[in-house]
Amino acid sequence: MVASAYFINVSRGNLVDEAALERALDQRRIAGAAMDVGRAPDQRPSPRLARRPDVIATPHIAGLTPEAAEHQAFDTVKQVRELLAGRVPPGAQNASAAHRLARLRM
Repeated sequence: MVASAYFINVSRGNLVDEAALERALDQRRIAGAAMDVGRAPDQRPSPRLARRPDVIATPHIAGLTPEAAEHQAFDTVKQVRELLAGRVPPGAQNASAAHRLARLRM
């Protein structure tokens, strides 16, 4: 990343090496970071990073809206329906390596 870049993570906290991110910020190898997830058990951004002036940290609440909860519930039902029908659900990642699917004759 160029020094003027901002690192953004709104996906999964465990994808980020927070110590490396902090070093990059300390050494000004990047301009800043924004995140709504972290590595803590509660998935919140770590307080150490969140208090930095070059970091914007917010709570990860987008999935808590009624619309998001409904979508997630119906998506889960669709995936289970596909599995029960002996099919790999659309969008499944690494389906060829999913050895437990063999029990379902997939």
